[in-house]
Amino acid sequence: GDRLGFTASGTFGRTPQEFRALLDKHGLTTPAAHIELASLVERPDAVGEAAQALGMRYVGISNIPAERRKTLDDYKRMADLFNEMGGKAKPYGFKVLYHNHGYGLAPMDGQIPFRMLMDAVDPNVVAAEMDLFWTTAGGADPVELLTAYPDHYRLMHVKDMREKARFSGDGGDASQWMALFPQMTTAGNGVLDLPAILGTAKRVGVEHFFVEQD
Repeated sequence: GDRLGFTASGTFGRTPQEFRALLDKHGLTTPAAHIELASLVERPDAVGEAAQALGMRYVGISNIPAERRKTLDDYKRMADLFNEMGGKAKPYGFKVLYHNHGYGLAPMDGQIPFRMLMDAVDPNVVAAEMDLFWTTAGGADPVELLTAYPDHYRLMHVKDMREKARFSGDGGDASQWMALFPQMTTAGNGVLDLPAILGTAKRVGVEHFFVEQD
């Protein structure tokens, strides 16, 4: 089947142009979207044209496929791929976004893979989208990461936790994610310090905040 998410489920069976007309009619915008890695890598021009039609400034992935994040070298290769995809995205007016999940935040061979990735990607063409729940579940501090990478973070999934919880392991697989779903709660009802986190995010230049409850 067609691997380009925009023309399949992404725009509900409509072309990007038809979907844009619907959005305009109702006063809505689509600043960002998640898409699978294969579409970005294999069909950058088709993704770019759809992004342009929809007025998107950020298009990227919500999850690095498991087989592409087994080693530190894998993360280095992903950084190179992000930069390459970002270069192809630039003429179409969007940055490639990376939304973090819970993996890559714990040490691997003495390094934190997520930080290695952030250090290696070019923030001129790649943007980070912080997921507050998964960042916290992975043992990282959202405020500290925002402060460490002010040029990278431009989007945020705003979530909350009933009580502070960590993954049972490295956060690398769906069974660990699902085990923490009961800890999700409506933003403002949990233990995350949202005023401090959102205040820091605004200060470093985060542009879009998406309230999300899986």
